[in-house]
Amino acid sequence: MLIPNELQILLGLLVAFYSFVLLGLVVGMRRLNYEFSTAKPLVSVIVAARNEESNIGPLLELLVHQDYDAYEVIIVNDRSSDQTASIVQRFQSEHPKVQRIDINSVSTDMPAKKNALAQGIASSKGEILCFTDADCLPPSGWISNLVAAFDERTGLVAGFSPYSAQSARAGKPSPLAALLFSFVEYEEFKGAFWAAGSIGMRKAWLCTGRSLAYRRAVYEEVGGFEKIKQSISGDDDLFLQLVRRETSWHIRYVTADESFVPTVPPPDFSQFIQQRVRHFSAGRHFPISMKIFFLTFHAANLLVLLSFVGSIIFDRTEVLVWPYLCKCVVDSIVFFTAAPVFDQKKFAPSFIFMEVLYLLYNVLIGPLGFMRHYEWKPEKN
Repeated sequence: MLIPNELQILLGLLVAFYSFVLLGLVVGMRRLNYEFSTAKPLVSVIVAARNEESNIGPLLELLVHQDYDAYEVIIVNDRSSDQTASIVQRFQSEHPKVQRIDINSVSTDMPAKKNALAQGIASSKGEILCFTDADCLPPSGWISNLVAAFDERTGLVAGFSPYSAQSARAGKPSPLAALLFSFVEYEEFKGAFWAAGSIGMRKAWLCTGRSLAYRRAVYEEVGGFEKIKQSISGDDDLFLQLVRRETSWHIRYVTADESFVPTVPPPDFSQFIQQRVRHFSAGRHFPISMKIFFLTFHAANLLVLLSFVGSIIFDRTEVLVWPYLCKCVVDSIVFFTAAPVFDQKKFAPSFIFMEVLYLLYNVLIGPLGFMRHYEWKPEKN
């Protein structure tokens, strides 16, 4: 068993690593400023949709009323068995910008969603390709804010897609449901912080496909999704990492409020877990160095928390509390730097508690993504 001095040295190293990473991301966030471009290239908005009859109408209503002029909307109807196609057809008849591609069968080794997106890209004409999901609600300034971030050296632009728990709360939720909705919002906020901070540091680890844009030239330069087809997920973060590793294009992150793309969170805990495990599954295909990095970070976070719990249980607060207090200070710096940027200041009274849930979520749910097989929108029995 480690003696107290050795234990304190170990905990000191862990909290130093934890602090170094997060404070580095804070520095990265402060480097996100850029000059707005006035160029107005043709944009193709591409959405893969499967059995989205309850979502596709509201999405299209917002997409056809963007404040950007030169764009087209391509909905890839991937084997839907509901009214998705007929709803899109109605918009087609009223709005020339809207196009529909129907996929009736899959005879490729490309995962279903990547195949749908690739089909949409192949049929598109835009110089800039924009992506969101069928259950999202992009504001009128979404396209214009993403496009304004592209200069002649920028190849990919990522954005924030917050979960809108308020829109999911029909009636009065139970206390457990309310906590789940709040945590889902907080977890997405933390994901945005990691995405924005890493892009600002020129590391570009993560992003979301619910608000993403890149040049057609970038897509063609990296060979489309061919090099990342082994993962059912990853049309966002794996593609982002591919662009960072294999091209010289710059990557940017937009933080303007008008670029935020709200989406409704999973309706219950079971679907939340399924969705998150699917997202984590892309981590199987991260480079080994990145896997080690994230494993070390989350392990450090866990051990620092356990030292705090142990200090209370074994009455050794004079030895083991200080690493957790240091962690709380760093978490506070992160929160009060990032929360105003992403309009998440409402979590100020509860973010320390949310950090505990966030740690447990990563430690308990994350590994499941490496253990299970998933399909995108599987056939219903």
